[in-house]
Amino acid sequence: MVKDHSSLANFHEVRVTHSAYELDVNLDSRVVEGYAQLDAVAEVDGPQELVLDTRGLAVRRVELLETGGAGGGGGGGAGGDGTPPQALTYRLAEPHAVLGSALHVSLPAGLSSGLRRGDRLRLGVRWATSPDSSAIQWLAPEQTAGGKHPYLFTQCQAIHARSLVPCQDSPGAKMSYSAVVRVPAPLTALMSAVPEEAPAEGLSAHMADVKPPYPTSTFAFTQKVPIAPYLVALAVGDLVSRDLGARTRVWSEPAMVEAGAHEFAETAKFLEAGEAIAGEYVWGRYDLLLLPPSFPYGGMENPCLTFVTPTLLAGDRSLTNVVAHEIAHSWTGNLVTNASWDHFWLNEGFTVFLERKIVGRLQGEAAFQFHAAQGAVALAAEVERLGPEHPYTRLVPDYSGGIDPDDVFSRIPYEKGFYFLYYLQELVGGSVRFDPFLSDYIAAHRHQTLTSDQFKAYFLNYFKDVPAAQTVDWQTWLYGTGMPPATNSYDTTLAQQAYDLALKWHTCDVMGIGSDGPAGASAADVAGWSSEQLVAFLEKLGQYRAVQAMSPRVTQRLAELYGIYDSKNAEIRFAFFKLAIPARDARALPHVADMLRTQGRMKFLRPLYRSLFSRGGPEGKQLALDTFAAVGGSYHPIAKKMVAADLGL
Repeated sequence: MVKDHSSLANFHEVRVTHSAYELDVNLDSRVVEGYAQLDAVAEVDGPQELVLDTRGLAVRRVELLETGGAGGGGGGGAGGDGTPPQALTYRLAEPHAVLGSALHVSLPAGLSSGLRRGDRLRLGVRWATSPDSSAIQWLAPEQTAGGKHPYLFTQCQAIHARSLVPCQDSPGAKMSYSAVVRVPAPLTALMSAVPEEAPAEGLSAHMADVKPPYPTSTFAFTQKVPIAPYLVALAVGDLVSRDLGARTRVWSEPAMVEAGAHEFAETAKFLEAGEAIAGEYVWGRYDLLLLPPSFPYGGMENPCLTFVTPTLLAGDRSLTNVVAHEIAHSWTGNLVTNASWDHFWLNEGFTVFLERKIVGRLQGEAAFQFHAAQGAVALAAEVERLGPEHPYTRLVPDYSGGIDPDDVFSRIPYEKGFYFLYYLQELVGGSVRFDPFLSDYIAAHRHQTLTSDQFKAYFLNYFKDVPAAQTVDWQTWLYGTGMPPATNSYDTTLAQQAYDLALKWHTCDVMGIGSDGPAGASAADVAGWSSEQLVAFLEKLGQYRAVQAMSPRVTQRLAELYGIYDSKNAEIRFAFFKLAIPARDARALPHVADMLRTQGRMKFLRPLYRSLFSRGGPEGKQLALDTFAAVGGSYHPIAKKMVAADLGL
């Protein structure tokens, strides 16, 4: 097994294969009490301990429930014949600033010396989370759409599952899981699993010490497909659903569910297109949970229950490509998984590639090429921001030394990963040759984890009869910094109008020709454009003006002509604000502050705060500090931490 620098667990010696959770959610104390029954298998002869990842968990007890031979579920030892559980000695190591505290569970001498590779055992762990768990955001009723009930949701990627449940918190340590969850009535619980009928007795005797003083409801779930622990997800709130198809529905608060049903009505089409490209969808259901605005990402690919941000509610379904991306994760990331965070591009680069294949299948090759070209613009901007020599611009960065994966997170694995895969596609003869490879790659590695070297070996063997495939400079592609070592060429037919208009505005501003924009500029310039084309125009203009800011008179005129402030599309407003802030456009600042106050998506938060702080002048810098001081507490813990770092706090 591959060493994961982001985990303290010893899954290379004893690996957890299934976790059965019992959870009691207390929204008043902001604590989740839990019991986990862990099925594990020895990966070596004579292991001395089981080591789990934790962060901020209060461990109450650890016990041996059952032991058994290879492939067996037990029968001998504690609990297998009705004998009581055997208390095990355990210790929590001193906490690491990033990785948390390793939970060392000593295996009894007689047991450990007798364990052989392939032997199985079952343990129980009783614990409680901290109110400050980095995986959980607790929302007061006033932070929700309905305003009547509290709400909870989790975000475990990248290494936050350990602050929710004791686990081997590595992408390389896949497990199946089941759960019984007790919540205050009349709230509903959802998880990244298929709902089952709840047991009549509720929680078992393992949780008898937890006795809520209020009415409760119990829910049950099963995830039969092994997943990485970062894909364990829980949400609790006033939730209702609307069906979108035979195997897909959208969940949300009652006040938002109809808007979600309208916006995501084409989800089933994305799912069918994904299957046509990548093979069988193995997860049973594909549901969406439309979350409150503080959700820090555009989407999170939790199996069976994708989490999505309400910033996708543009009213015209123009931002639902995010759903195509999360659906693509059903194959790339969730089914075929990177062995560690070092190889995250195998997750996100492939998923962007498959996402754009899905879009191309539904909207045509020109749409695929449009999004590919826009991705190249985004990649160049990200390399410019980080610096061409920055180690985090590598496809395979080095995580040794306890580096927090959240600190490395950027568009690089997404867009540089896509760029590499498109390069490989064209190198071997185009999509007619590469599409079958993609399908075969997924089929060959389903339920597995792999490294970049394993992908390389598979690619080279698959295309061993294609001479061009043997010419790839793998070292530079995988470990070189900055922009890729080769240049892709995309069809920019759909983007060219946007690029031409961007050049006109750029030239006009650079030359100082008037304050009304290019000669003859009018709303007709963008009449009939899709929102994606308008975003392409703004982002290309931003690329032109990366060094020298625009004049505020010009950004104000641009906003007036093209109705920027009237748009419900968050991507359009965001792209414009990235121009207006360095232009010191005072009219834009209240709108920027409103965006920072009303949503918590990091894609928007971090660039806007960074721009205000470093390029917005004294007024912008003060606005960033004042806004974060006022509303930072309403952001998800991950977002709050990252923005605080961006502001030097």
